[in-house]
Amino acid sequence: MEHTRLTVTLQPGHGTLARLAATLNNHHVLDLTYTTAPANTATAIVCVAQSDALRAQHKLCRLVDVIEVTPAPASPDTAGAADVPHTRHPTAGAPRL
Repeated sequence: MEHTRLTVTLQPGHGTLARLAATLNNHHVLDLTYTTAPANTATAIVCVAQSDALRAQHKLCRLVDVIEVTPAPASPDTAGAADVPHTRHPTAGAPRL
C-alpha cells in the first residue's frame, strides 16, 4: 500500500495529542509518532494511506496547535522509520505473539 508521511510541527498543550488522534480518526493511519522537546515544541510523524493524505493534511492544518504540516512520500518499507524514538503498543485485545 502506498502511503505518505506527514511531519506535523505542533505547540504542545493540554489535549494536543487527543485532538491530533481525533482529527485522524476517519483516516487510514499506518503509524503515528509523537515527541516533545524542551523548547515547547512537539513533532508528530503520521503515515497515512496515500488516498487519505491530502484530506488528512488539510484537517491537520486547521488544528489550533499546529504550526506546520509537511508531506513526504514514503515507501512501504519505511513506515515508522523516522529518526524519532517511539514505542509501539499492541492493539487492545489482540493476542500477543
